[in-house]
Amino acid sequence: MCVDTSLPVFNLLGKRYTMFILGVIGNNNTRKNFNDILNSIPGSNRTIIARRLKDLVNMGIVKRCKKKIVTYELTYLGIKIRKGIICFLESIDNF
Repeated sequence: MCVDTSLPVFNLLGKRYTMFILGVIGNNNTRKNFNDILNSIPGSNRTIIARRLKDLVNMGIVKRCKKKIVTYELTYLGIKIRKGIICFLESIDNF
């Protein structure tokens, strides 16, 4: 397995709040607006959350939807990554 092509995604996942954002956006399979995301992550920083959302959109992990209100949803890639994160967290839950 070659991980070279995955390094940008791994680097992004390791940044502050990224996995929390993926968790929040994926909850209940509904789109979330910026304030929903910000308020769901205790102690989060508005600037960093905005930066991470931009990074996730640029990587194709999250989709920015603009109608009356800007919302965010997981792409197919985002859904797969979130499932992997959940499996990982469940496996270490009994540690």
